[in-house]
Amino acid sequence: MHADFPKLYSEISTDGAQRALRWTAIEAITKSWTPAQGEMLARLVFGTKSPPGGHQEDDLAGALVAFHQAFSDADPSIEQGARQNQVLAAGVVLRYLDYHSLVALAVTTTACGGARKLALPVDLVTLAENTLSKLGASRRIRPDLSKISIPDPEFAFEPDFAGVVHSSPSTFKTVFDQFTETVGEALIDLVGRFNESTKLLVEAGKKADEELDLLSWVLGQRSLLSNQSFADLLPGEKPLVLARDLASLTKIYPGPNSIPGLLSRAGIKATGKIKIADAVNAVSDDWTSAALKGRKPSPVTSPVHFALLRRQETGAGEGWYAGWSAITGIDGGFNMSPIALAEQFYRENLWLR
Repeated sequence: MHADFPKLYSEISTDGAQRALRWTAIEAITKSWTPAQGEMLARLVFGTKSPPGGHQEDDLAGALVAFHQAFSDADPSIEQGARQNQVLAAGVVLRYLDYHSLVALAVTTTACGGARKLALPVDLVTLAENTLSKLGASRRIRPDLSKISIPDPEFAFEPDFAGVVHSSPSTFKTVFDQFTETVGEALIDLVGRFNESTKLLVEAGKKADEELDLLSWVLGQRSLLSNQSFADLLPGEKPLVLARDLASLTKIYPGPNSIPGLLSRAGIKATGKIKIADAVNAVSDDWTSAALKGRKPSPVTSPVHFALLRRQETGAGEGWYAGWSAITGIDGGFNMSPIALAEQFYRENLWLR
């Protein structure tokens, strides 16, 4: 059981046996994962205006039914309630945060730099940030390639000629079959070791390539997707344009811990404030269309992308503000530092893949 779960569940009950049953259900839920489940959990935990089962969205509705069913299976006497659902969903998130970067991304993008607050005794947003930091570092540790080696295959074979008749060649078949089986087993083991070593080399190359791409990007000082130099970008459009660039170069989730530093070197300021609405209006129509291509933004887990979608529907200006704010629950005047907005958009890009 997660160390923070008793404190979390104390919002509902201090009954140890009941708490254990709830954790059994949480363990069952977290044996599998789907993006719809992550979306549903974010909606329950943050109590957003968008319902956890969606509006005629079968994947979200199915994820919610499975969520309730797991707790009913563990304890048929459980009674559903909004606060209990929120706490139990937070418990599921706690379990996932031990190892799942996508859940951590969903928590941080839903929080949207503090635009949404959690009414829970456990700070899930900080825990999610810690998870991203831990996984961002651990998944980029290079293996010691000098220690990668494949030992010579060893096998012992002593032919059994007990049933062999020298004048009958067919009687040698059993001996050759035994020899073939022994050699085959040794080769299977050898190939398995070779594949594992190759996998380590491929992963090391993948990490090196990503780091080189990110470094080349920031040194080149040119946006990849808008084909403009950093200096030619307007201050208002830099957070979204440069964050999307970085996300396109990120291959290993949840992204390196150097992302804020790279954004800073690219010219995005950590001081001052910028409204989400102003940043969304600052980018071009063509760039917006490209950023949204093939994606279905959620008003919950990808609010900035959802703002782009609203702006695309009505055009740049103030016409989309009210509808976006009403659906997301985020004030139209909400602002954050440019670098915080860029990191928010970067994470949304990873989440929406």
